[in-house]
Amino acid sequence: MKNMKLFILILTILSSITSAQNITFIYELNKPNTQTEYYYLDVLGKQSVFRSESARKADSLALINGYYASKKPTFEHLYSFKNLISKKIYKSVTHPALYDLYYINIDENLDWNVHQEKQKIGEFECQKATTKYGGKTWIAWFDVNNPLQEGPYIFHGLPGFIVKLTDVDKDFDFNLIRIKRSSKNNQFNIRKGKEINWETYKKLQEDYYSDPFSAIKAQGYKMKIGDDKGNTLDMSFKDLTGNLQKQLKEKNSPIELNQKVEFK
Repeated sequence: MKNMKLFILILTILSSITSAQNITFIYELNKPNTQTEYYYLDVLGKQSVFRSESARKADSLALINGYYASKKPTFEHLYSFKNLISKKIYKSVTHPALYDLYYINIDENLDWNVHQEKQKIGEFECQKATTKYGGKTWIAWFDVNNPLQEGPYIFHGLPGFIVKLTDVDKDFDFNLIRIKRSSKNNQFNIRKGKEINWETYKKLQEDYYSDPFSAIKAQGYKMKIGDDKGNTLDMSFKDLTGNLQKQLKEKNSPIELNQKVEFK
């Protein structure tokens, strides 16, 4: 009886898409050697925004205070916009030091192969499909009972929304954990940015890696930290740069593997 009530609730939520209400799909992302993260896919009609839980909160706060700041020391954000009417998909990137916003037009086609294999995942009757994107092969399981052609990040175009998505190397594993309905437009007013291509994106990453504190040094600022005794100590930009470069190398596993920058 409990499962039947849950199934009816899911059907009720999904049916509201036709009335242009906002539907939110919450995905759990598991990656090797990292803490589980939660991502939100906010769908309104044929448009959607996909971003992390922290980025979604930051967007909401930015509407109030007019200021947005990235908390990640890297460029890599799984943040995207889809407009399935105009067939436009953009990856959103925020500069980790300058907070400048950039958009990359995703023009790589998703050529899906739908397989006969089916399985039940939670309350969803799913079917298997595979595709290639970003230099990786992906396996998706989509719901066969609802025609919404949505999914995590830039993925879309299947005859049902994606419940589970994993690359064959298991570097990225998305699992749908919740669907909810809202009377509000949770996509928010997305701030304006500059459209760039992949080569420009790579150049921005290389420049940041080479001198991540260039903007701070240009302003004449010095880096200071406090010790456990309350004393203020000067920090060397050279040491800080070395530490950050090491972190950038360790976390350099972009979802678009074919656009990866090899930091040296």
